[in-house]
Amino acid sequence: MPEADGTDDGRYLILTLGLDDVALDAGLVRELLRPPRLTRVPGAPAALAGLANLRGAALPVLDLRRLVRPDITLVTEPTRVVVAEAGEAFGLMVDRVVSFSGGTQAVAQDGASEVRYLTASGDVGRARLLDLPALVAEAFPRRRARAATSTDARPDVAVAIEEERVALVSFTAAGRSYALPLERVAEVLALPPDIVPVPRAGSATLGIVASRGGVLPLLSLPALLGFPAHRPGAEARIVVARLGAAETGLVVDTLGPILRLASDAIDPVPSALSRGGSTAIDAICRIDAAGTLVSVLSADCLLEGTTVTASPVRAHDTASVSTRQGGTMEQVVVFDVAGESYGLPIGAVREVLRVPDVMTRLPRSPDLIVGAIDVRGTVLAVVDQRRRFGLPPGEVNRKRRIVVLESGGSVAGLLVDGVSRLLRLRADTIREAPDFSGDAGTGVDRIATLEDGSLLPILDASALLAGTDRWVREATKRTNARRADSDPEA
Repeated sequence: MPEADGTDDGRYLILTLGLDDVALDAGLVRELLRPPRLTRVPGAPAALAGLANLRGAALPVLDLRRLVRPDITLVTEPTRVVVAEAGEAFGLMVDRVVSFSGGTQAVAQDGASEVRYLTASGDVGRARLLDLPALVAEAFPRRRARAATSTDARPDVAVAIEEERVALVSFTAAGRSYALPLERVAEVLALPPDIVPVPRAGSATLGIVASRGGVLPLLSLPALLGFPAHRPGAEARIVVARLGAAETGLVVDTLGPILRLASDAIDPVPSALSRGGSTAIDAICRIDAAGTLVSVLSADCLLEGTTVTASPVRAHDTASVSTRQGGTMEQVVVFDVAGESYGLPIGAVREVLRVPDVMTRLPRSPDLIVGAIDVRGTVLAVVDQRRRFGLPPGEVNRKRRIVVLESGGSVAGLLVDGVSRLLRLRADTIREAPDFSGDAGTGVDRIATLEDGSLLPILDASALLAGTDRWVREATKRTNARRADSDPEA
């Protein structure tokens, strides 16, 4: 028998969750929204529906139905999201908002525990009164603090990696491989559907597109290099390059691997090819033992002999470029898994490789590790990022890539559905991920808000590599133990 305690706490928000009514202290409620577009958090508990962009901030959205009733079977779509406060702001997905109502609290016995109810005024009747901070604290324990060995906490390691290797963004044009130094590439973008043509422009000019509050000229790189012009295909990308004090978009056939090569793998152009004059090629790099060559383009000479004038770098971009090392800007490699996009700091990406036809299977390794590959004499374990996120394996296709990560002395590859672009982000658009994911092993530690309002989860390479190292060590120990058992004299 419920026992009224005579408490009247003012106003409450009455909500419907399935067949049940619940009440929430109106003092915790900030606003009501229609269900927004959500960015999924891989590996998160079922009650975390995803993250939403709320005026530039990443808002964790919880399914209140699963939070209150973990065993509930959801048969309807939520109609409202209640933005509430419990230490920090978050959204609550509910079936329906019934009313704001006054009421009197009472306590009832439910098995061994006591449950507080609200007897609401009007026709609402009795509703369970939620202790929201306690619910959230129980269902979503705070993430572990970032490991002290993360890239941000170990700047000396990151600097050493950068000093040892030359970073290049590679791509193809007219069936040939080329590259530009990473510091000359502002970002890599998908080709938009609408390009504004420029009348009476040169054959290399494709037109202009809107970009970051200005216009960006687009040039066909094959035509610029003297090859026959052709219509860009579905895999074409825009490499936004800094040519002197200007920016222009170079349209390439496909985006190739991001390369990080030792300086002795890059050779100057033979003098016999330059004929004493300038050339569009600055250097030739050797990327593997098979003798594969990639030509490094000269950003200063690429437009010589043309009538093209690139767009001036806008003032805020110029300031950002000059202070990027101070943290104003950050470049991330964007990859795709199961239709969702994720980012990795460019400083942790050693290179991006095409998936080989055959990978060596590590004996008795976890299902997450799909095999090992040889990259210039180094054997790397490859982790299936789909399985790491708790998703089924994806289909085999030519868009798949292996992102080679390096951080804190550890190296491993991530198998992803594709690498779509290189993106330059302002530091003030990146924030720490809300502490509701419940699983630090997925590696999501920051969230970026993009220009179109969408959210981009950014992974912590150190967290990803820490788990991979552990799995590889365990697999190696099992393999060594099996060999010792089979050969007692070893």
